[in-house]
Amino acid sequence: MKKRTTAAAVLTAAALTASLAACATETDSGASAPEQNAVIEGSAAARYTTPLADVCPSTVSIQWNWWPQADHGWTYQLIGDAGEVDAEKYTYTGPLGSTGIDLEIRAGGPATGGQLPLAQLYSDDSITFGITTTDDSIGASQDFPTVSVFTYAVKTPLVFFWGDDEWDFKNLTEVKESGETVLAWEGAPYLDVLTSLDLLDPAQIDASYKGDPARFVLEEGKVLQQGLLTSEVYKYEHDVPAWGKPVKYVSVGDEYDAYTSQVSIRADQLEAQRPCLEKLVPLFQQAAVDYAHDPAPTNQVLLDVVDQLDGSGWELTPGIVDWSSTIAVEEGIVANSPDGVFGSFDLDRLNEYIKVVAPLLSERGQKVAPGLTAEDFVTNEFLDPEIAL
Repeated sequence: MKKRTTAAAVLTAAALTASLAACATETDSGASAPEQNAVIEGSAAARYTTPLADVCPSTVSIQWNWWPQADHGWTYQLIGDAGEVDAEKYTYTGPLGSTGIDLEIRAGGPATGGQLPLAQLYSDDSITFGITTTDDSIGASQDFPTVSVFTYAVKTPLVFFWGDDEWDFKNLTEVKESGETVLAWEGAPYLDVLTSLDLLDPAQIDASYKGDPARFVLEEGKVLQQGLLTSEVYKYEHDVPAWGKPVKYVSVGDEYDAYTSQVSIRADQLEAQRPCLEKLVPLFQQAAVDYAHDPAPTNQVLLDVVDQLDGSGWELTPGIVDWSSTIAVEEGIVANSPDGVFGSFDLDRLNEYIKVVAPLLSERGQKVAPGLTAEDFVTNEFLDPEIAL
């Protein structure tokens, strides 16, 4: 793996809606890139071989919504350790297997000034795909329409966690019935969804959470706090010295039907990129399945990349990437869809979700396309139905 430094570029586009940002932690192994034209058994060059040079851009760019972490691993799987880090642009670029094109992976969140990938798609024509959420896609469907062609996760890793040994909530209904305080980020759309479905009482939500453990520790864990199964559940036990013990949690993803890792393209680019998508999307599927089965090599790549992002302030540890990549599969966050295909969307689920969330997003001032259906912003047409975990 190489490191390259160029002039920083700052993109400017207004964020379109509040998004959940994952938080995790990853270090540099000193692994070197394979010699040019060498094919190492198990390497990206050996695994991902579909010729793409005649149908895809010479560089396919994917804009993420946060710093590199385990749920981004499937994209790094496509390059392996053969890429270069640009520490000023926060990118990792290298050959996409032996397909004949390059893949550029862009960090997001603070790396883009908090701008959402959906906004980036419409402000920078060099970006091919943005990682979006169902809420973002619906909320921007009138003015900034996208089509999602693949999803890495079938449900969000979002949880409410606590540290009181006497509590033993099994679902959100029990949380609501308890009346206990739920500490969450202000403005998160999922809160409106849960209250509209009568799964939470608005009166029990305290939207003053700022992302730090201070209140959780002060109240000795006697508060239900928003977090991610793939992040905080591990970090509070291992990386928060003031707490330093296990927490319990209840899944939000079992009740909240939005997808949070949609791979999306601008709707007006879909037809032009169709020949590329037909060959590229199955590689996304295969890389994700490969990563789920054996994440360790790519986790080391993630650690190396983050170690080279000088001045980012972002940290990643071997413990968190191992936990995140493993627990996501064990808990069904990363899994086959109900149709048995990896990466497909459940259209019935989405159409029911639209009925709930579209009015809520409209009330927030977001422009939902009239008569929007799931078929307008997601498609399974480019997936290989034979690829599954």
